[in-house]
Amino acid sequence: MKPLSKTDLGHWVSKVKINPNTSFGFLYCVENTITKQFYWGKKQFFHGGKKKSRTYGKEMTWRNYTGSSVHLKKDISTYGHENFKFEIVDTYNTKGGLYYAEAYCQMISESLTERLDDGITPRFYNRQIAAIRFIPSEVITLPTRKYLQSIKKRF
Repeated sequence: MKPLSKTDLGHWVSKVKINPNTSFGFLYCVENTITKQFYWGKKQFFHGGKKKSRTYGKEMTWRNYTGSSVHLKKDISTYGHENFKFEIVDTYNTKGGLYYAEAYCQMISESLTERLDDGITPRFYNRQIAAIRFIPSEVITLPTRKYLQSIKKRF
């Protein structure tokens, strides 16, 4: 199957080619264009888990997914969906690579401690970073590293 076109991505924008059949999932960043707050997240393309499960192997609803953060969801309803940029940073082929990439970006961008100019409001909607208790078989990709540098320049 060939990579998806821009119209097949739902509300997501991406500079990288997206092919759900060859990738496990994607790393994404959501930006509130009004407050300049961000959110790091990851999303699988297909359901995993137990093979006997009725949802196993079925496509996730990733095209209209906005994130799991209650703080992000609240602001989307407050400011409106149109004031958020949903950007796919890169795709990863393994679960470990994807989980590690999200945690890496959260740590490097100081997502738990970075504040807006008022010194009080968190710059990121993220409120936790997952525990990584494994050595990933996949390294952080060049597009992820470049995106991370560009996001630091935005603030």
